[in-house]
Amino acid sequence: MNPTATTSRRVAGLRRHARSALWLAAGALLYAAWTHAPWAYRAAGSAGVEEALVSRAIDGDTIELADGERVRYIGIDTPELYRRSGSEWVYRPQPHAEQAWTFNRRAVEGRTVRLESDVERRDRFQRRLAYVYRDGRLVNADLVEQGLASAMTIPPNTQHADLFRRLEREARDAGRGLWATEGASP
Repeated sequence: MNPTATTSRRVAGLRRHARSALWLAAGALLYAAWTHAPWAYRAAGSAGVEEALVSRAIDGDTIELADGERVRYIGIDTPELYRRSGSEWVYRPQPHAEQAWTFNRRAVEGRTVRLESDVERRDRFQRRLAYVYRDGRLVNADLVEQGLASAMTIPPNTQHADLFRRLEREARDAGRGLWATEGASP
């Protein structure tokens, strides 16, 4: 047996193991960097995604699912249909409330939607908070784009805040919906 050949094989084997260990370490570092990157936090927030059937639109920015759960759209605010009068709720729609409600009904009522959570999953009224998608379209954004909702950012739920502010500015500049009348405010 040639001692030089045996030593060469051992050295080559050690080098292969060292390269493998180096690649494993590099992969672990890349994985750690990826999962702790700013965009990974956003993706983690998106992990709360599910599909659900909408039984009805309660107003422009709230829906009820087939299982009875209420969902409040994140990042937007539409005019109210009802106002509290003493201990009762009275139908007294604000300007454009009926248009927002009608738009929302046509968009989601009786349809399966995708609900995507942000950081907080519930509001103070225990409604589920979600970005609502139908056929790949973000209904929250569609309402703002049509001028039927204003952007309403409540941290830490800010995933689409820039989009909503941009769409509101465009609707305002175009005079759509809430912004059709000079000096109108939501």
